[in-house]
Amino acid sequence: MQSIRTTLAAALLTFGAAAVVSAQQSTTPQQPQAAAHQRKHAQGARRAKGALAHQLFKGMTLSDAEKANVKQVQAKYAPQMKAIREQYKPQFQAARAARQRGDTAALKNLWQQSSAERAQTAKVLEAERADVRNALTPANQVKFDANVTKVEQRMAKRAQKVGKKFRAGTAQ
Repeated sequence: MQSIRTTLAAALLTFGAAAVVSAQQSTTPQQPQAAAHQRKHAQGARRAKGALAHQLFKGMTLSDAEKANVKQVQAKYAPQMKAIREQYKPQFQAARAARQRGDTAALKNLWQQSSAERAQTAKVLEAERADVRNALTPANQVKFDANVTKVEQRMAKRAQKVGKKFRAGTAQ
């Protein structure tokens, strides 16, 4: 009987000590859901940007000089694009909130208000694309132009599809 009590006391002491030790260990706080969503969105944006670049350079083998020139062009336009993103960040956030609420009227209004931002972005992207094209050899310029045409057609088709949904009031 004495050995059972001793064993039981030792077991309780062991479990109690383990509970105290585990309670004292620091735990890493869980990331808030919003931060995880932002990280996931940023990763998706990087993949999309990489996918677009992949589509524009599809079928080309760039020389080291061409690669360096393209990186230089991208570095030249990066601050301008960052400034545009920062300038219109409140509008982006308002549009996201409207989409999440399902408020299509507010979304349409924000879309109309952001026409200047879209035009400014398109102007910078067009200038960057022209500089990238000039950084390529004539043989790669032909391929680049063909790829640009394909991408633009695909984007126009998608915009038309989204526009139909938006006009029908099913945009989310």
